[in-house]
Amino acid sequence: MKKFISVILAFTLIFSACAVSASAAVKTDCGGNCDKCPSIVVPGIGQSNVWALDEDGNYLLDADGDRMSCFPAIFDVKSIVFKVLVPVLLTLITQHDIGLSDALCDVVLDSFAVNLCDENGKNTGNIEVEKYPYSVAECSDYEKEQIYDNIPLQAYSEIAGEDHLYYFAYNSFGNNKDIVDELYQFIQMVKEETGHDKVNIVPISMGGSIANGLFEYYPDVVNDLNKVVYIVPALNGSTIVGDLYTKNFTFFDTDYLYNGFLETLMDEEEARMIEVIARILPDKVLAGTLQKVANCLVEDVAANITMLWGLCPKEYYPEASAALLKNKPEIKKQTDAFYKAQLNSDANIQKLVDAGVQVFNIVDYDVPLYQIGNSWNNDNADGVIQLSSTAMGVKSAIVGETLGDDYVQANTSPNCSDRTHNHISPDNVVDASTGLLPDTTFYFDAQNHEQTARNDIIISLATRLLATDDIKDVYSTDEYPQFSARRDTRDLKNNYIPTAKAVDTSALSAEDAAELAAAIKEAEDFVNGTNCYAGQQDEIEKRLNDILVKIGVWTVEEEEEPSTFFTDASLWLYDNFGTAGFSQIPFVAIKLVFENVFSFVGSLLGGII
Repeated sequence: MKKFISVILAFTLIFSACAVSASAAVKTDCGGNCDKCPSIVVPGIGQSNVWALDEDGNYLLDADGDRMSCFPAIFDVKSIVFKVLVPVLLTLITQHDIGLSDALCDVVLDSFAVNLCDENGKNTGNIEVEKYPYSVAECSDYEKEQIYDNIPLQAYSEIAGEDHLYYFAYNSFGNNKDIVDELYQFIQMVKEETGHDKVNIVPISMGGSIANGLFEYYPDVVNDLNKVVYIVPALNGSTIVGDLYTKNFTFFDTDYLYNGFLETLMDEEEARMIEVIARILPDKVLAGTLQKVANCLVEDVAANITMLWGLCPKEYYPEASAALLKNKPEIKKQTDAFYKAQLNSDANIQKLVDAGVQVFNIVDYDVPLYQIGNSWNNDNADGVIQLSSTAMGVKSAIVGETLGDDYVQANTSPNCSDRTHNHISPDNVVDASTGLLPDTTFYFDAQNHEQTARNDIIISLATRLLATDDIKDVYSTDEYPQFSARRDTRDLKNNYIPTAKAVDTSALSAEDAAELAAAIKEAEDFVNGTNCYAGQQDEIEKRLNDILVKIGVWTVEEEEEPSTFFTDASLWLYDNFGTAGFSQIPFVAIKLVFENVFSFVGSLLGGII
């Protein structure tokens, strides 16, 4: 009997020790006993701090004493000038490429040296990724600022608690497989720390490609997930990256380079100024230099970065990998594995749905891609990622067009709960019934990818999806319809509305007072609302502006006419001399004179004869 009691006591002590050990690991106030699953943000490209280190492991500092970020590269102006000055002068004097393209390639390699990867796809730079291996509750004020600046989920933290929010930081130019492995381990750590047996994950932009790998390489992770809330996810990469890897650049065409390319990336007058300056080189020298530098960037930098390969669309991968990875077997082995994950993306997401994981998707559309690659207008997009990638294969018209008056909803998705649902966008651009998840995908018209976090509807929607269970699909509430639009209400909240509400209406006419009150109410209803249509914010701001100007609170400042000197000069040069450099223009002019003379003489002789 004593032996039996001793055994019982021993087991009791062991169990107690295990219980104490397990409870010690749990850091949440709820101990895992609440209805709020912890959420892990998997951010997009460049949304994690990666710092450059010196050979002693100390942070490299810039001229202002701030740490030097590795994203997208480190550009040392003095070093660049030193490298290119002589080649530039020689090239200008001779009007031939005398070492200029080679010098610029050296600049590219030096600038991106911190992000270079070896033949195994491993980063060789001396860097440090700023990671947060703990909840936001344990973050410093500085760390919280970094996280909330990228994804302002303060409202979620107020509901679920900061001890239920985590941020998975990673190197955007790192190794894809290693980062996927880290995410899987991160999920297990979060479960242990919070005491919850399931988590939510929030893959944003490039984070969507990481999620592809997670679901492919770790299918058992389905048991760890409560919800997946995608936000503009790169599930089939970006066409921009596909064109990068296939070297399908718009600026290789000098006609487009001098008449359209730069205007899509910057202010027109600045773009035209660069176009005029670029003519100091003959067009063939300029084109050849750009091609050589682009080749260097693709072949010597991007080809080894497996995280970037994760953004190469599956339609581009076979051609791109055959051209760039034929002598890089280990990298190709890794990218082939991810290519398989990309091909299986929809199937793996479907497995989550079938297993009871709630999967939601928030996407932007009707903003053309940056016109870097020739495929920029092959699909609707959000400026950075094509809609068919973010919205899981959805059918849409390209930007500026519609599906057509006779278009009929296709209903090709297996996940529509009711075939009578109308999944066509109000602007007749998107047929959501063709995406994998028509009932749980929310669309935002005219919303730019890079400004997504500034759309408070998107943030409040994500908060509701993560912190509550009251939204099951796009039909759960009128607050968040399937189709909404771009907005950024900061100026309304901080400027327009406070200024308008501070007006002393006693001195106003009844008509003006009524209009001011109506404009304020419309603005406040808009700010407090959770849906809108494209252009609505502009209309509301204009109405408030007009009445504030009318009653004398604001004055209309006459804007100076912007200078168009370089625009006019660039257009005149292009219209008269095409893509010719300044050294070529005299010869082109002489040629044009002779052509016109011969044409005149020919027509004259033809008339006499």
